[in-house]
Amino acid sequence: MDRAFRYQTGETDEVAVELRKAGHTEVEVIKEDRIRPFLEDMKEYGFHVLEDVPFDYEAISFFDNQDFVCRVHLEDKHEGKRVYIDFFCDYEEEAYDPIYLG
Repeated sequence: MDRAFRYQTGETDEVAVELRKAGHTEVEVIKEDRIRPFLEDMKEYGFHVLEDVPFDYEAISFFDNQDFVCRVHLEDKHEGKRVYIDFFCDYEEEAYDPIYLG
């Protein structure tokens, strides 16, 4: 499987554009607990988590992608369609410099 371009959590504008264009995208997080705050930010762009669809931690487990965290399904309230984001985390540091975290 080819690795797609992965956005960072600070690139919400770009993620919104890609979701509307392709219906899915990949986002890299530094820690799993950064997913929910990112999804809250996506509401500003009209993307809301589908509460009736749980986070899918097995969506691509049959590939050798140890960095895959989960797939989250969203509704695009502006376009009226369902989209999804695959979240990845290459590694988790014990601690991060506060400057890195923003």
